[in-house]
Amino acid sequence: MKRITLNNPSLKKLSKAAAKLRNQESKILHFTGNMWGIGARLSDKNSIEEIIRLKHRIKNGMVALIPDISWFEENDMNVPPRLYRLMQQYYPGNVSFTFQTDQDRFEHISVDGKTAFRVPSDPLLRQFIQALGEPIVSTSINYSGLPAEEDIDRIECNYSSWFDFALYPDKNSINREPSASTLIEYIINEIDKEETLNCIREGSVPFHEIKKSFAMPMVMFVCTANICRSPIAEKLFRQKVVEEQLAIDTDSSGLMQGGHLISLSSMQLLMERGILEAQEHVSKQITPEMVDSSWLVLTMEVRQRDILRESYPQHRRKILTLNEITGYDGDVEDPYGSDKPRYQETFEIIEDRLNILIDMIKNEEILI
Repeated sequence: MKRITLNNPSLKKLSKAAAKLRNQESKILHFTGNMWGIGARLSDKNSIEEIIRLKHRIKNGMVALIPDISWFEENDMNVPPRLYRLMQQYYPGNVSFTFQTDQDRFEHISVDGKTAFRVPSDPLLRQFIQALGEPIVSTSINYSGLPAEEDIDRIECNYSSWFDFALYPDKNSINREPSASTLIEYIINEIDKEETLNCIREGSVPFHEIKKSFAMPMVMFVCTANICRSPIAEKLFRQKVVEEQLAIDTDSSGLMQGGHLISLSSMQLLMERGILEAQEHVSKQITPEMVDSSWLVLTMEVRQRDILRESYPQHRRKILTLNEITGYDGDVEDPYGSDKPRYQETFEIIEDRLNILIDMIKNEEILI
């Protein structure tokens, strides 16, 4: 069969190629956003078996690449709520999630009834998977036991016979430092229903960070200077989380350089609620690490949201305004420089939004 090659194609060409591949067996070269892989459609069992043979590999499970985590609901798959929340934090990205599935169509890529899934970082690949209408089963390009091949020139020279279709993204989007995904296993004890994680393979995302996020997902509140609105939101939300006995962590930060004390009126209003640690607050500037480790990043203004989305495009879906996530439009206005009644008004607006957010978390209604 003549090889098909697409170099950063338009959506029209991508869709046309996907339609053709749906009706034939093909081994697919692709770039996940972190490294090169070879795979096939989930239903193309012959090509999957051929890839296993080429790699001289003992069959021990493969990863199903999906276009979005909404794919699970669209395909009537039940994901445990705590695991789904963790997926929300790390998709698209370089964490693969393995858990028990109840659908026979995954049996040939599963281990002990558990299947690994990942939403890849590369947007072109996600579009392609969406156009195919089914997951791509993916693995690294290498002989079993040897390091994964990282250089596309060597892949084309040494492994050209391995694939029938090649999808190349924009060259500028190719990561020059390839990295394997971290592979985690979700475990639930059927007796006491305790939920835990096991690290099958440590990759670019440290397992200790994933484990921490699983235990206590982080909600990060952001405003301009981290001295008025975001500290009110953070500390008031923390009080409510404790009262509701929710396993949620909370923090706050600003767009500006930190090191400043909380505003006097913000501190007074929080202390009137019994939140005495408000007087110890010192502002800090948001960092990439803070964004990475947060489940939700909630800003006080649309402008702040857009600045962060531009700075962290891979995380844009989890960066929202506090109003937006709770069903309101507009900004939570900055009371800085105003009198205490104005601060009180802002406090009440924030508290109203936080009450809604708490209910959404309790009812598992956060969709990002």
